[in-house]
Amino acid sequence: MSDLSQTQQWLEKNKDNAIVQILTTWITGELQRPMETVENIEIVPDNADNPTEIEVLVDFTDGSRASQKIQIEA
Repeated sequence: MSDLSQTQQWLEKNKDNAIVQILTTWITGELQRPMETVENIEIVPDNADNPTEIEVLVDFTDGSRASQKIQIEA
């Protein structure tokens, strides 16, 4: 596990977390990318104090980036 990036270590450590499972399904299913190619994940809320939407930005080792907006229900 020492050869994994911090992001990869975090994903592995939290693999049972529902949010990580959703991210994993999106990355490996819809995007058809292996998890080993994930370099960084950034979650950006539209409002830090009371978000109604977040944008998930995923950077890959080949330099590409994918994003997805997710609505937050109150």
